[in-house]
Amino acid sequence: MLIKTDPAWDSSKKLTAARKQINQLDEAIVSLLAKRFETAAKIGKIKEKQGLPVFDPTREEGVLERVTALDANQQTRQYIWNIYRTIMENTRDFERDSQENRTDRRK
Repeated sequence: MLIKTDPAWDSSKKLTAARKQINQLDEAIVSLLAKRFETAAKIGKIKEKQGLPVFDPTREEGVLERVTALDANQQTRQYIWNIYRTIMENTRDFERDSQENRTDRRK
C-alpha cells in the first residue's frame, strides 16, 4: 500500500490526473468528430447532386498540408498527418455509406 510520503504516491496521483485529462480530451475529440461526420454527410449530399466523386485527392492533400502546418511541434506532425489521413478515409466511407443508404431508400 502506498502512503502519502512515498514518492510513488505522488507519481500515482499525477498519472491519475493525466489520465483524467486524456479522458476529457477524448470526449471533446469524439464530439468534434461527430460534428465532422455530420458536415461530411451534408457535403456528400451536395457532391451527389453535382455528380462529384466522394474522393477528391487534391482537396485531401490540401487538408493534410493545412492540418499538419497547424501543429507547432515538428516531432508530432507526422502523427497528425497519419491521424487525419485515417479520419478522412473514414469520412469517405461514411459519405459513401450515406449515399448508398439514400439510394436504397429511394428504391
